[in-house]
Amino acid sequence: MTENNHLIEEFLDGKLKSKGIQLFLQQKEKDSLFAEEYAIRLEINEAIQDKDLIEFRKMLDDQRNRFAKKSPYLKARRDVLKSWHLAAASFSLVVVAGGLWYILSNQSASTDKIVSKYYKPASPINQVRSAKMNTEESMKEAFSLYRENNFESALLYFNTIGNQITAKFYSGICYIELKDYNKAIESFKYIVEDNDNLFVEHSEWYLGIIHLMNNQTDEAIVQFNKISASDSHYADQAKEILDYIN
Repeated sequence: MTENNHLIEEFLDGKLKSKGIQLFLQQKEKDSLFAEEYAIRLEINEAIQDKDLIEFRKMLDDQRNRFAKKSPYLKARRDVLKSWHLAAASFSLVVVAGGLWYILSNQSASTDKIVSKYYKPASPINQVRSAKMNTEESMKEAFSLYRENNFESALLYFNTIGNQITAKFYSGICYIELKDYNKAIESFKYIVEDNDNLFVEHSEWYLGIIHLMNNQTDEAIVQFNKISASDSHYADQAKEILDYIN
């Protein structure tokens, strides 16, 4: 994560002291790109606090308590994401309470069935901006196919855009839908290694989830250890998962 993105996260999390707040406000005033990134991240936070999601989380907690005293659960947030490289888009990953419990404790359970039941991608927003018309048209066509759940065809368009971050992110989602987890991992790793975009933190989290889906427990442990040791807003969930897979 870049210094600017880190500063935005620290401000939104209320971790900045008076000097840090002053630095943030000065940066926001003089840097229009920084101000745009802040507006995007603020939108993400507001989406996370959506009333429906708060009620959904309560439902998950209730279900979790019915499983067992220490039954693990994962709650996904509806993350309204936007890359300043190209486009605005939204994505949601849902693993309902108890899903991971079945994966970890019931060897006869079908991971594919659990994922297909509890994993639901959200529709992207419609507006896509680009300096290159051919790239813009490819993104529009890709999202159109994506909304129709035609992930195989959407993937073809996302892949024609090359290594653009938003396209890379959505290609990862398409690979998940097509159950090609290894290629999904490659897509998200590319985003993490780029480290200069607003998708990094979410991609790190999804990498851990995909490792679990792909029965790669050792890799999942490494990934969740990394997240739990960071200041990611997924740190607490990562620690909880580690309690049950270690």
